[in-house]
Formats: sequence, C-alpha cells, structure tokens
Amino acid sequence: MFRHKEKPIDNIAVKKEDAPVASVPVTVTPVKKEFNLNQVGELLEKNLKWSQIIYEQNRKINRKLLWSSVASWLYIIIIIAPVLLALWFLPPVLRNLYSQYGGVLEQISGTANKADNTQTSLDQVIKLLPLDSAKSEQLKALLK
Repeated sequence: MFRHKEKPIDNIAVKKEDAPVASVPVTVTPVKKEFNLNQVGELLEKNLKWSQIIYEQNRKINRKLLWSSVASWLYIIIIIAPVLLALWFLPPVLRNLYSQYGGVLEQISGTANKADNTQTSLDQVIKLLPLDSAKSEQLKALLK
C-alpha cells in the first residue's frame, strides 16, 4: 500500500525512566538535532506528499462507507417494507376470501372428517362446481 523506503533508525533516544527494569545496561545516545534548510524542505515535501496520499485514501474510504450504509438501508427497506405492507393489507384480503369461499371450505373440512361418507362428500363437492350433468358424471367415474 505504502511505497516508501524504510530507513534504519540509527539514533534512538531513550529516557532513563523509560529504560527496561532488567539489569541490562542501556546506552543513551543523543538525537541529532541539527538540520539544514535543504533537509527540512525535503522533509516538508515528503510530509506533504504523504498527507495528500492519505487524504485521497480517506476520501475513497469515506465514499465507500457512505455507499455501503446507503445500500444497507436499501436492503432493509426492500426486506421490511413488503412485510409491513403484507401485515397491513393481508387481513382484509383474507377476510374477503373467507367470506367468498368459506362455505366451500367448511363443507370440505366437515365432510373430510367423516371417513364413511366419502361418496356423499364427493357428491357435495361436485355439486358446488359449475359443471353440467354429463361432465359431473364423467368426473365421478374418473374419481372412483
């Protein structure tokens, strides 16, 4: 991701209170504090370039996060909206269907509970169908 040359750190400043507790002797070397203007200018330019690279990466990340949050809300709406609409509109539709076909369902369920009256229940169901007598006789013959 980052293409920079790793430079070894020659001088590390260690404070005495930051030193390890073990009895290993630690050498403290002073940090080089002298910089000329060319080095400072180069460091500032590198810092500015790195800042621009990081800024562009952050913009891309923020854009992706924004669109992923928008997509997640759309997914929620796509899933939850039909469920809510079904809960709102389905009971009146079911009441209407039951009022229209309730008689048929009651007759079928009432006759299905009686095992010995299967022929009479079949006749009752065939009577409910809009068939003429010839077709109803054909249907009885097929079902026997």
